Amino acid sequence: MMPKTIVLMRHAEKPAEQGDPNLSPAGKERAKHLATWLPQQYPDIGFVFAAAISKESARPYETVEPFAKKMGLPIDDSIADKDYGDLASKLTTTPHLKGAVVLVCWHHGEIPKLAAALGAPAGSYPDPWPSDVFNLVLQMGYDGGSAPKMKPITEPF
Repeated sequence: MMPKTIVLMRHAEKPAEQGDPNLSPAGKERAKHLATWLPQQYPDIGFVFAAAISKESARPYETVEPFAKKMGLPIDDSIADKDYGDLASKLTTTPHLKGAVVLVCWHHGEIPKLAAALGAPAGSYPDPWPSDVFNLVLQMGYDGGSAPKMKPITEPF
């Protein structure tokens, strides 16, 4: 019971100073660009997930919020970033997600573990995710095989 495609991405740029849970001005600009670019690349996205907002970070939510608003989609931010296994389980066992195109925005430190939990083969994604990479999207295509077909995509902005 798998989605057809999972579009896995890191949140947009963060401020240089520690302690600010929000996007930087550059991150807000990236989020605006994503609201236009994502529907062009993935017109069938039907579900949006972001790591739960915490006192440390609202960035995953803020990154996908302009896109979700534009498309009229709710954002499921019910799962904390460290609970990536719970998200993987939800994505792979929830009946209404079967065959869907799903957008997931997460914290970079947990993306490799999330990708592995979703069946991605080692070496098909950055591990560790570089701390300065905000423009990489991992397209995970499921066609009934045991492992997803991985396609890295670089955002053009």
